Amino acid sequence: MSAKVALVTGGAKRVGRAIVEKLADAGFDIAFTYLSSQAEAAALEHALHKRGRRAMAIRADLTQPESAPTIIFDSCRQQFDRIDLLVNSASLYLPGKLRATTMEMMRKVAAIHVQSPLLLVQKFEAMLRQSRGHVVNMIDLLAERPWPDYLIYCASKAALGNLTLGLARELAPEVTVNGIAPGVVEWPPGYPESEQEKYLKRVPLGRAGTPEDVANLVHFLATEGSYITGQIIRLDGGRSIT
Repeated sequence: MSAKVALVTGGAKRVGRAIVEKLADAGFDIAFTYLSSQAEAAALEHALHKRGRRAMAIRADLTQPESAPTIIFDSCRQQFDRIDLLVNSASLYLPGKLRATTMEMMRKVAAIHVQSPLLLVQKFEAMLRQSRGHVVNMIDLLAERPWPDYLIYCASKAALGNLTLGLARELAPEVTVNGIAPGVVEWPPGYPESEQEKYLKRVPLGRAGTPEDVANLVHFLATEGSYITGQIIRLDGGRSIT
C-alpha cells in the first residue's frame, strides 16, 4: 500500500516548511509549491529524499489562478497517483490601508487566498474523495478581527474562511475541510520587541505560537480528526478571548 501523499502550497519556508517536515516525519510523501524561494525549496526536497520520502518541489505563482492550479495538478500526477491531504498555506501578507489599496493588490490577495485554493480543490476533488482525504486552509485571526493597516489581506482571509465552510458541506461525507486561524506563530522579520511585548500581554498563555504548533494541528486534522469538518480552529494562545 503506497504512502499517503500531502500537497502543501507555500511549503518551502516558515510555517509551510514546518507543516511539510511534520507530515514527512509522520510518513507522508510530499508535494509542495514555492515561488521565489528556489534555494530553500531545493534544500528541502533533498532533505526529504534523504529521509526516504518521495518529494516534489513545484514552482507555481498562485497569484495567477488561470495557470497555477493546472501546473500543480499536472506536476503531481506525474509522480503521485493519490492525494490524501491538501494544505492551502501559501499567503501574501500585503499591507494597505483604505487609500493605499489598489485593484492590483485586491487581485493578488483574492487570487492567492481564495481563487487558487478553490481551483486546487476543484482539480483534486476526485482524488481527495477517493482517498477520503482532508483539506486544511490557513486562515488568520485577523479574518475576524480585521486590522485597518492590512485591510484587503484581512478581507481575503475572511473569504477563505467562508469558502472553507462551503467546501466542507459540498465535499462531505468523503472529505473533511477545516481552517486554522493562527495568532502570531512567527514574528515578522524586524518586528519591534516593544510591539511583541504589547501583543503578548493580551495572550492568556503568555507566549507566541510556533510554526510547529500549526504543523501539529494540521497533522491532527489529517490523521485523528476524521469527525471534524467545517471548523475554523483558532490557534492563538487565547488571544481571541481577550
